Amino acid sequence: MKLIPRALALFFACSFCVANAADRSMLPKFSKYSIEIYHGHLKVPDYYQKTGDEWRDDMGKLVAPLQVNFAGKYYIGLHSCGAGCRYYTLSDLTNGSDSNALDVFSNANRRPQRISDGREYISSLVSHSDSKMLVAQYHIAQSAKSSEECRERIFVLSDDGKSIKPITETTRSCEEIEF
Repeated sequence: MKLIPRALALFFACSFCVANAADRSMLPKFSKYSIEIYHGHLKVPDYYQKTGDEWRDDMGKLVAPLQVNFAGKYYIGLHSCGAGCRYYTLSDLTNGSDSNALDVFSNANRRPQRISDGREYISSLVSHSDSKMLVAQYHIAQSAKSSEECRERIFVLSDDGKSIKPITETTRSCEEIEF
């Protein structure tokens, strides 16, 4: 009699593992949204200044070196605006113009972003220079009732660079997504 419950438990455990692996294999890959990288002269927006080896934004804050880091011609800039305040810019380096497509990930209004249970979160973005796919990671703070967690959702940039749309229905735990 003990053999049947063990066999059933093993069956369900294996079924879960196979279903979970199949679910992960169906997630979008950066390579599916590949795009050619622009190699011409970069037109840097006016609010960036290079001083020595460092790049700074219009508030004098350090930013990562300006180079194509998303969708073949864009620079995703991460900017600090104080404690827990950050915002993203999306600059087209072929013409120096900006898009508001990443505003949804910013909290430049200096109010913390919150999930439905009231916990604060900070967004970080994962991109590849040769792909229109973007992974948003939501780092959710710990509370008295819930532990700290990381959730991810995958997006793709529109052809005109003016918007992003989700290509996964919901967020998933950061540990579950493999690229």
